Amino acid sequence: MTGCARILILLIVITPIAFFVASYINKADPVEIVSGWFGNEKTLDLPMEEDESESEADLEEQIRRLQKEVEFYKLENRNLEEQLKACQQKATQKED
Repeated sequence: MTGCARILILLIVITPIAFFVASYINKADPVEIVSGWFGNEKTLDLPMEEDESESEADLEEQIRRLQKEVEFYKLENRNLEEQLKACQQKATQKED
């Protein structure tokens, strides 16, 4: 067997494996995508249904964390607005 034939056989084996792994990583159903190529009417971009691994407690914790971040950024915004007002006041004082 020549080197070119060996590479061709290797590609025939590795390419589908790489496709299935990449589809799994992108949370797409590779079987659905391949069946879509052969006339199946299903859409190709639907992600696989995720497991119910995120429990309500995890989601509530994420909500609390995001609410804390929102509060932090609101405070940061107020501080920056106060600093801007102070800078504007100093600038108007210098002009006078």
